[in-house]
Parts: sequence; structure tokens; C-alpha cells
Amino acid sequence: MLVAALAALLFSAPDLRAQGALGDLFSGAPQGVSPAVPAPAADAGPAVIANTAAPAAEREWLIMVYISAMNDLGILGFAEKSINELEKVGSTDRVAVVVEYGMLGVGDSGARNLKFQRGSKTIYITRDADMGSITSPAIYSSNETDLGSAAHLTRFAKRGMRRFPAKKTALIVWGHGEGRLGIGMDDVGRNHIEVDQLGASLAQVKQALGRKLDVFATDACFMQTAGVAYELKDSVDVIVGSEETVPDESFPYDNILGSLASNPGMGAEAFGSLLVDTYGVRYKGKNTLSALRSSALPGFVEQLNSWVSAVKAEPDIFNIAASKDVVDATYRFDMKDSKDLYDYLGNVGTTITGGTAAKEAGASLQAYIKNRLVIRAAAPASTDKAHGLAIYIPDLVYNSANYEKLAIARDSLWDDFLRDMMAERLK
Repeated sequence: MLVAALAALLFSAPDLRAQGALGDLFSGAPQGVSPAVPAPAADAGPAVIANTAAPAAEREWLIMVYISAMNDLGILGFAEKSINELEKVGSTDRVAVVVEYGMLGVGDSGARNLKFQRGSKTIYITRDADMGSITSPAIYSSNETDLGSAAHLTRFAKRGMRRFPAKKTALIVWGHGEGRLGIGMDDVGRNHIEVDQLGASLAQVKQALGRKLDVFATDACFMQTAGVAYELKDSVDVIVGSEETVPDESFPYDNILGSLASNPGMGAEAFGSLLVDTYGVRYKGKNTLSALRSSALPGFVEQLNSWVSAVKAEPDIFNIAASKDVVDATYRFDMKDSKDLYDYLGNVGTTITGGTAAKEAGASLQAYIKNRLVIRAAAPASTDKAHGLAIYIPDLVYNSANYEKLAIARDSLWDDFLRDMMAERLK
């Protein structure tokens, strides 16, 4: 009966990436707490490596997609749809595409029964016009089912890079995202990848590759925040993600791969821009995707610290920056404590009368975001207030346990600013 109720809810619920994990869809379940999910099938034996795709000479690009669909996104078929879109183009002699996935599904008897995938699979994407099933060959399989594990992500990336050497490498993580709270929610394993764990995973991938990943993208909601991006800066050249929710249908993989196959010589920044632009064509009016230049992140933090210092040096200016009216006027996303930083700085600046050091520091930081940090940003048609980078600004409660384990809290004054802001609000 529980499974039947679950399936009925899932098949009538729109925009599930925005609504969160599978457990939050249960009526009567506390927010953020998932009820029990039936255990997966028993182990299917040891890991198996297939030799379907022989090692190739170095290609121009290796595209790796990590699909965490042990949740509602798998049940509703969105993971399978994404893989089928990849198969519409497939790998070429210059671009290799591999996918690691685990997904829940619906059994043969329909919505009353859930189908658990036995372990996880790595497939080498081959061209196939059939959108009804996945036909790409499995090149690796494992008993491991936890797609919310950072170690699982690391192992997948290392295997892919060893088997398909390439001049340029991109890694995409597909699934539920919650910004500073993490990504890759797995409702069977009741696990997800924390932001600091993601940073550690990519550091290991970088070490194995011998250089930075060219592109890291999150096909997930709310991940393009200052805290997430700064965590990844030493391991990735270009970071692509969305400030807002992403549609359940996910990236337009067929169009992305088609453009890359036509021009495989493009570099990292061009590929990051391609992701943003192609996404914008598919989802007009819903695009808050952006591509960031990681080499600009240290300078960004320096500019952010200069702004915080200037604001805190003038009590009247600090009161403006901390005021509820200014914060509430800032463009916010469905994750309410995630707000567009550029828009916030503008709201503070326009409220300040006369020329001050804080106003100048804010304008300088805005210019840096627009001209140095953001490679490409596409705001939705409904607003011009999303500029490519969100930042954590809580309304009343500052989550220090989560935020202060991030590298940005170590290297910037933003966490100090937030604590002072909350103290001012509580006076």
C-alpha cells in the first residue's frame, strides 16, 4: 500500500527536482526526513568488467555523466530519457561518452511496484535512435548501489579516464541538488554527497588525471553558489551550474553532444558556454545556468573581503546591508536562503547615499563578477536579476555547522558578515 501511494504521488507531481528528495513527497513525512524505502535486491555477485569497448587512442574529449537516480527522478523515467538523448549522438572517434548510473524504476505490473536496479553500471554511449530503451553496452558493473557516495563518484571518474584518455575531460553530476547542502541524493542508500566531500572527490580526480578537469557541471538544482564553486576551484577549470531549479528533463544532451561532435576541438570555456547556450535554447524563460572561470575565484574572494571590510567599517552602511528590507528585495531562488550576489550588492549600493568606500567596493565586486568570474550567464526572460552566482544569505537562522566547513568560510569574511547580520537582526 505504501509503494502504491508513493507511485500515485510521484506520477502526479510536477517539477520534482525543485521539490527535493523522494522522501519529502510522502504525506505526513517531516520535511527533510525520508521514510523507509524497501531494501534493494540482494547482491548480484562480484563486480564485472566487460570488454565491449576497446581502449582507444587519445581523443579530444571524454564526457563522463554520473546519474544519481535512486529516487523519484528514476521512477518517473527522467534518467532513462537523459541516457537516450545521449545515445541519439553517441561517442565518436574524437569524443568518448561514458555514463555511470543507478536508478529506481517501475516494475512490469505498473505503478504498484518499484523496480530496483541490481548494483550500478557504467555504459559506453553508442549511437541509437531508439528513445524507448538503453542499448549502450555495459563496460563495468558493480554491486555498489549508493549513488550518494563521493567515493563512488571518484572511482567512476578514475575508471573512465584510464580507459578513455583524452586531451580534455568533462564530468557532469546529474540528480537532485540542494546547493550548500549537497548533491546526488540517493533515497535508497539515504545518502548524498556533501559539498566538502565533492571537493575532496574532485581533488582525487585531478590527482589521477595529472591536471585540472576541464569542465565540471551539475545537472541539478541550486548548485551555482559561491560556496560550491570555491570548494572546487583547485580541481576544475570551468564550473557550470544553475542558480535556480533545473527542469526534470535535464540538460539537452542530444544537442550538446551534436555540437561537440561537430567541433570537438573546442576548449573548456567554449564547452562551458555551449552548455549554457544550448540549455537556454531548450528552456526559454527558465535559464539561470552559468559558466564560471575557476582561476578568478581567489580574486573574487579578495574582492568580497574588501567589500565586507568596507561595510563593517561604517556602522550605518552595515545596518543597510543587514536590513531585512534590502535582503528581501534581493532576487532569491526557490531555495530561499540562496540569493543572487550581484543583485544584492546593487541593492545595498543604491540604498547608500553619497560616495563611500563600501559603495565603491560593491561596484568593483560587481564588475569583477560580470567581467572576470562569469564566462557566460543566461538569465530567464522573466527577470534580469540573475547574474550567474548565488550566495548564502539566511533569513533568520545561520547554519554554521554546514556553512563553516566549506573552504569559502575559511578564506573569506562572508561567514563573519553573516553572523554579525544575524546578531543585528536579533537585537
